[in-house]
Amino acid sequence: MIEKDKIRLQELSHKWLKGTLTELEQAEFDKWFNQSDDAAVKIPEDLALSKFEHKQLMLTRIRELAGIPERRKTVSLWPRIAVAAAVAVVIFGAGLFYFAKNNGNQNQDAAYAGDIAPGKMGATLTLANGKTIKLANASNGELAQESGLTISKTADGQVIYSTASADGSSENKINTLSTAKGETYILTLSDKTQVWLNAASSLTYSAALNERGQRRVKLSGEAYFQVAKDKLHPFIVETDKQEVEVLGTHFNVSAYPDDQAVKTTLLEGSVKVAANGRSERLVPNQQSILSKGNLKINEVEADDVIAWKNGQFVFEDEPLESVMKKIARWYDIEVEYRGADRSTRIGGGISRYENVSKVLKQLELTKGVHFKIEGRKIIAEK
Repeated sequence: MIEKDKIRLQELSHKWLKGTLTELEQAEFDKWFNQSDDAAVKIPEDLALSKFEHKQLMLTRIRELAGIPERRKTVSLWPRIAVAAAVAVVIFGAGLFYFAKNNGNQNQDAAYAGDIAPGKMGATLTLANGKTIKLANASNGELAQESGLTISKTADGQVIYSTASADGSSENKINTLSTAKGETYILTLSDKTQVWLNAASSLTYSAALNERGQRRVKLSGEAYFQVAKDKLHPFIVETDKQEVEVLGTHFNVSAYPDDQAVKTTLLEGSVKVAANGRSERLVPNQQSILSKGNLKINEVEADDVIAWKNGQFVFEDEPLESVMKKIARWYDIEVEYRGADRSTRIGGGISRYENVSKVLKQLELTKGVHFKIEGRKIIAEK
């Protein structure tokens, strides 16, 4: 395969993994895949732990066939396949471990007796008049009208603001969309900007999204933004410690009150991050980290940062305590440490739509921690 074909295949593979292929690109990718005379690329689905992992396994094999090197600078996070052993390969911590699909020993079964299901689509919409709407229970269709806009719920779990009248109303009626632990939701604002809200997060905004010529929202928690382009009206994401200003781009902001740092990650376009009288402009695959008043910039794999949006946990050499915070928010649980080292470094990936026991079993492959489930509490032991 010549070099330009390898580059093209790499581009298509990444788009295929994210689900952003156009119809023409999908046809191009399918043609290459179906014409491959290497049967090894066809990986049986029953060897993967999830649909997402199956795509990851196939992408890894495609890269191998095309001679495309991994771009990651740290240990590879993604599972690889060991056909002879007929097991899923999982990379966690400092080593490579083989995780066979079985029920485990009796002690493990006892520890995971009270399994916990993953989070789901759900949120609470609070209108300007104080009315609250539990979206998980609300019927699809129109929910309310504010500032000349119709607020609707779609069948696929989204809240959409769209023009209802031509009255030109610009009154700033403040709305808030909030998720509890174990909830996530998608919001389309009146300018067509889309926002994916992670668990235990809230976004506050005016229905008309117009505040002195700016499109301004306030975030607590984590959200991924696909901002509609509008050169005349900057889009500003405000947290309690910083502001992010854009005209039209894709980026992620993580600003949980119980985290030590606020992280802003850019996927596409350009953003300006401002805090404590200092500002930095990010380019794609850069992340700003605001911690203890200091703002620094790191190179990252941005797709890994937004894995939560695509239904995946990805941990890049993170401390156990950070990992368990993410798990606790999504599964709506408490975590208690009984001897486990909170600084143990974790790296790996698994679907967010598995029961918590499967996630914990993979974390245990680090050999540095053991878990028990007691009601809605996870006990982390040495």
